[in-house]
Amino acid sequence: MEKKTIILLLITFLMLFGCKVKPQDDKDVKEVQNLENVYPEEVEEAPADTVKANKSPKIKISSYQYTWSKNDNLPPMLIVIDDFGDAAGELLQDFANLPPEIAFAILPDLPQTETTAKLAKKNGHEVLIHVPMQPEGKANPGRRYIKKGMKASDINELIADFHRQIPNAIAANNHMGSAVTADYATISAVMEKLNDEGLIFLDSATTPKSAVPSAANNLGMKTLNRDLFLDVPDISDATIISKIQGLAKFKGRNEPIIIITHCHNRAKLEGLQKFISQVTDMGIKLIPLSKAYRSAPPA
Repeated sequence: MEKKTIILLLITFLMLFGCKVKPQDDKDVKEVQNLENVYPEEVEEAPADTVKANKSPKIKISSYQYTWSKNDNLPPMLIVIDDFGDAAGELLQDFANLPPEIAFAILPDLPQTETTAKLAKKNGHEVLIHVPMQPEGKANPGRRYIKKGMKASDINELIADFHRQIPNAIAANNHMGSAVTADYATISAVMEKLNDEGLIFLDSATTPKSAVPSAANNLGMKTLNRDLFLDVPDISDATIISKIQGLAKFKGRNEPIIIITHCHNRAKLEGLQKFISQVTDMGIKLIPLSKAYRSAPPA
């Protein structure tokens, strides 16, 4: 009798606690699959086990048959590559060999900052200052960055120095920066100084609470806004394919699709090359930053 009781208790224990494992796994998968609206600073800080939870099939992009036709009403596309400033040598040159319509966002204060700005100009790429800004959380934006609540005079001095390092920049976008872009007073001061410097502002859209639209409207400034991160949560063929499939939601839109990716390694370069090959074959036209800005809606 006692043995039967023990067995029944064990079975009950397994049923109660064993069934909780799968929902937790499903939760992890959903968190990774929903990272489109999360900035890479958070993805890079995610535990390796969380990233591995993405069970998307590994479809080779060479075997992917898209369903678009060149008659589909898809807008043109601007591609911006973030985080230049450390990349050097052959990798940097290979990025520079990409189509000239692709813009380079360069971080200040790094060993290759000025070299990259000159190389971009030589190869016909328009340039943004990738302005380090305070994020939410513990991610490190760099040695010098714009902080939430910073005095306007300090913001002005920092942006002016960043512009001196990258004199051919025609625009700026935020590196990290969720805490700053969500703070109306701080981002207003940033945008006002950028406007004084003759620089366009592209909101990297790292937070759904961005105060950029309201600040732009108050200042009478046009801005651009990131639509997709190409390399979030990774730069696998499956991720690239999912981003291509997601372009359907932009059919019929007047303003261009704005894509941001990163220059951290050769895998990201090769993934971008695959993406460019695919979308241009679909009939999507790549345009430079300056043309994307001209077609942006008014503030």
